[in-house]
Amino acid sequence: MPIIAVYAGHGGSDPGASGNGLLEKDLNLAVSNAASNILRQWGYTVLNNRKTDVDRNITMDAIYANENRADALVEIHQNYNAGVPGTGSEVIYSVRDTGKGRALAEAILRRLVALGFKDRGVKTVVNANGQDAFAIIRLTNMPAVLVECAFINNSEDMARFDVNRVAQAIADGVREIFPINGGGKPIYPGAPLRLGSTGEEVRQIQRCLNNISNRHPEIPKLSEDGIFGSNTLFAVVTFQQLFGLTTDGVVGPITWDRIMSECDGGVKPPPYPGYPLTLYSTGEPVRQIQRCLNNISRRFPSIPRLTEDGIFGSMTLSAVVEFQRLFGLTVDGIVGKATWDKIMSECAGGQNIPPYPGTPLRLGSFGDAVRQVQRCLNNISNRHPSIPKVAEDGIFGTSTRLAVIEFQRLFDLEQDGVVGPMTWNRIMRECGFTA
Repeated sequence: MPIIAVYAGHGGSDPGASGNGLLEKDLNLAVSNAASNILRQWGYTVLNNRKTDVDRNITMDAIYANENRADALVEIHQNYNAGVPGTGSEVIYSVRDTGKGRALAEAILRRLVALGFKDRGVKTVVNANGQDAFAIIRLTNMPAVLVECAFINNSEDMARFDVNRVAQAIADGVREIFPINGGGKPIYPGAPLRLGSTGEEVRQIQRCLNNISNRHPEIPKLSEDGIFGSNTLFAVVTFQQLFGLTTDGVVGPITWDRIMSECDGGVKPPPYPGYPLTLYSTGEPVRQIQRCLNNISRRFPSIPRLTEDGIFGSMTLSAVVEFQRLFGLTVDGIVGKATWDKIMSECAGGQNIPPYPGTPLRLGSFGDAVRQVQRCLNNISNRHPSIPKVAEDGIFGTSTRLAVIEFQRLFDLEQDGVVGPMTWNRIMRECGFTA
C-alpha cells in the first residue's frame, strides 16, 4: 500500500505569500487536507506535516517522511511575484530524480493545466552548490515534488482556483504514478482522445461507457471497436453532462479519471466524515453528497439537480430535505451519519429493483407502489417525452393509466394500462434500477 506524504507549505507565524485577500498558508492547508482526504478514501496511507494552522519545521518534516518510508512526497504552495503578477501552475522535482519524481510532476501539472491554469512546466531549481534549492526536496529520500498551484496575487488565477478541484488534480496525479497495490485503474494515456482517435485506450473508454450506461441509460451503447467515431463522441458528451464536466467531447485527464472511477460502479463509498454536514459546510464530503444526490435524482426527480461545487448552499439543503422526506428520515436538512449512510447506499448499492407489490396496479389503485411508478414514469419521460408527466400523488388515475399505456407501447409490452410483473420490472429497469 503506497505511503504518500502530503505537506502544506508555510503555516502558523509564517504566512507565506499573500494576495487578493488570501494567505498562502491557508490555501496550502486547504488543498493539502482535501487531497489527503481523497487519497485516504482510495486506500492510501497519508502523512501530513500539519492539519491545522501551526508552525512547521522543514527539517523535522523531512525526517518524518524519511523515517516512515514514504513512497512519494507532495508539498503544496502558491506562487507570487512582485510587479505584474505571473500566472499559471508549475511543479518542481529533484535534480537527483531517477524518473518517478519528474513523472509525478508531469502527471500533476497536466491535470492542473486541464483546469484552465497556464502551463509553466516542470523543472528543477538548484542553489549555488548545484543542490536542490527547496529543503523539503533536498532533505528527503523519496521522489518529491513541490507544487506551485497558481499565483496568489493574480486575480484571474484566484477566480479560477477551486480547492477541491485542485486537490482532485493532485490526488489523481499521485494515483497515476503510484497506483494502489501497484495496479489501480488504467492510467491516462498522456494525450487526449477525441474524434478520429483509435487504439486500445479508445476501446477501454468504450467498454467503460457501456458499463456505466447500465446505470445511466442516457449514455448510448457503443461498439467496442477502438475507433472514436460520432457515437463515441456523443456518449462522451453525455457522460460529461451527467457528471458536471466540460462538455467538449474530448477525453482529457479529468474525463478519463472520472470514467475510470465510474467504470466498475464508482469508487468505494466513502465513510462518514465524522461530523455532520450542514448549511455552509464545504469540502469533498459535500461534493460527494451532491454527486450522489444527482445520481439518486434520476430515480426520484423531486430531488433537485445540484452543482457539484462542494458548497452546502440552499439548493443542497433542499435536496437533502427532499431525500430525507422520501426515505423516511428525520427531515432536518443535516447530513448526519444516518442520512450519509442512506445516501451512499442509494447512490451505489441501493439501486436494486424494488420488489413487485404482489398484485397488479391499475385504475383506482393507490399507495407508495403507485407513487414509485409515477416517479419512474416521470423520470423516463425525460428521455421519451411522448410519456406524459403525471402527478406523483400515489393515486392511479386516468393520467397515470395513459402514461403506462404509452410506456407499454414504446417498450413492446401489452398495452392494457395495468402494471403487472412484466411492466413493473421494465419500468424499474428503465428508471435506473438494476436486477
